[in-house]
Amino acid sequence: MPFYHRAPADRGPLRPLADQTGAPVTPLPGTRGPGATRPSPATAAAGAPGGGVGAGGYAVVDLETTGLSPTTDAIIEIGLVLTDAQGRAEHSWSTLIDPGAGTAVGPTRIHGLVAEDLIGAPALAQVADLLVRDLAGRVVVAHNARFDLGFLTQALGGLGLLRRGARVPRVCTMEWSRRFMDTPSRRLTACCRAAGVAIDQHHSALDDAMAAAGLLRHYLAVGARRGEPPAWGRALEDARVFTGWTWDADRADRARALLVERRRPGALRDPRAPGSQPG
Repeated sequence: MPFYHRAPADRGPLRPLADQTGAPVTPLPGTRGPGATRPSPATAAAGAPGGGVGAGGYAVVDLETTGLSPTTDAIIEIGLVLTDAQGRAEHSWSTLIDPGAGTAVGPTRIHGLVAEDLIGAPALAQVADLLVRDLAGRVVVAHNARFDLGFLTQALGGLGLLRRGARVPRVCTMEWSRRFMDTPSRRLTACCRAAGVAIDQHHSALDDAMAAAGLLRHYLAVGARRGEPPAWGRALEDARVFTGWTWDADRADRARALLVERRRPGALRDPRAPGSQPG
């Protein structure tokens, strides 16, 4: 999650988390492709933590990008944490993204990625159906949602997976921070300190998404202690009935095998990986 654009004012498989239920994924009405299905009302009501109609809850997303402009820059890492309506984590995954030949990775000093890190990573188009399926039926949450949703809207709309002009139901943990905590800065790290939320490797997309999910849980807990419903009103219901997403279920299933996670500091590169040099 780049922060350099933010004003102080305002490789791996799907990762199951501790409270995963293992319920099947159910696509939204209007899903395209041979693997697409239309859920029954009973299935929709039951929900599915992997995404789709009736899943409910939130999809907390963080992106690392080559720059600040959704129209001229590219996504190079996605981190996604799916939670239930109480903010409890259900699934998470992350992947690096190959932005295409000739595209510079941008500010390495911020996101910590170099061109070699993206060798063997999928293109966004290869994993976009999986991303959309997991976003569907959920409120999209980000710390500075205007930035992350700007990139998602541009990229997924360009791939035909988001209806033109559709406004995705969202919650911005940066915008809501001052209602739920006392902090002089709305940067993610400052908000996490104020809320007592752990953040591991800042500007790693999955770690930042995990941190934003922690902030969401904090906000929900504070609201509950005050006896208040979620401050963002009808966002959960809006997400359940939002019909702007479309995806191919078979492509979404295949995408799971393509995910390439960021290497952690000190990790050795697999010598069998494309672009690896002999030691």
